[in-house]
Amino acid sequence: MIALAALIAAASAPPGPVDFTAQTMRMEPRERRTLLDGAVRLSRGGMVVTGDRAVVEFAPDEQQPQRKPRRRGREEPALLGQKLERFTVDGNVHVQRGARTADGPHGVYDAKAQTLVLTGTGNDDPVLRDGSETLTGDRILMRLDTEDVDVQKPRLVLRRSVPEAQDAPQLPTRVEAARLSLDRSERLARFTDDVVVRRGDVVVRGPRMDAYYDASGQLTHLYLRGGVELRQGDRRAVAENADYDAQTREVLLTGEPRLFDRGDVLVGERIAMALDSHEVRVERAHGRLKPEAHQDEARPAVKP
Repeated sequence: MIALAALIAAASAPPGPVDFTAQTMRMEPRERRTLLDGAVRLSRGGMVVTGDRAVVEFAPDEQQPQRKPRRRGREEPALLGQKLERFTVDGNVHVQRGARTADGPHGVYDAKAQTLVLTGTGNDDPVLRDGSETLTGDRILMRLDTEDVDVQKPRLVLRRSVPEAQDAPQLPTRVEAARLSLDRSERLARFTDDVVVRRGDVVVRGPRMDAYYDASGQLTHLYLRGGVELRQGDRRAVAENADYDAQTREVLLTGEPRLFDRGDVLVGERIAMALDSHEVRVERAHGRLKPEAHQDEARPAVKP
């Protein structure tokens, strides 16, 4: 998803010096840090981070022997050549790594953990972009060594990752959840807690969803587990599980699936719904036409 292979592709940042430019710089040797202000640009290992101001922090030199303080003062620790510990960038933070970009109000790079964390303030949330795909969340953590991404309260807009039927309009797919974890090695995007998928007139809700994609970043399958509700127009279906095949554009419902359509109810062992043609296939089907009431099956309406 999100051409997920492209979105999360980011080679590990190798150790090395940090190159920087800024309008002003102040070194604070005792605090082992350097303050940069105005048009800040930091680069390391192919990653470029820009912002309004930054604080570069250095780790203590473990191999340097401890020196006893002199009677008339203490020797100033030097910053040049010290090992980078982290840098913090604030104000219009922009990250560039290959073709991918990210923006946010606040960013922290941790050299030991090999992570870059973007956070926002108020309604100004960080955004990760790859072409027409966008990923927004309260907090975006990029793991630069494993190429994985963790996002709190992710909101995705997918345009090229879900293949359309021939001559069908290109509809964006929007996904919301409490958390998203992208595992590049498994080509897996795992959404957890209050997952909502919206696309055209289709809305799907569930507690968790696994999305698998191929090497080119195209979505192949969605697996929803733990109680699923699907709405398409006047139709509503509920089941324990739902599997979506992106190639056939068909949803397979299992685990006591039920389909409600304008008062009619279909029940079966498996219910397959074709999203393009609206065709339905039911295995071991039985049903009832326009029942007077089935309040025990009622659920709150899904907002479009």
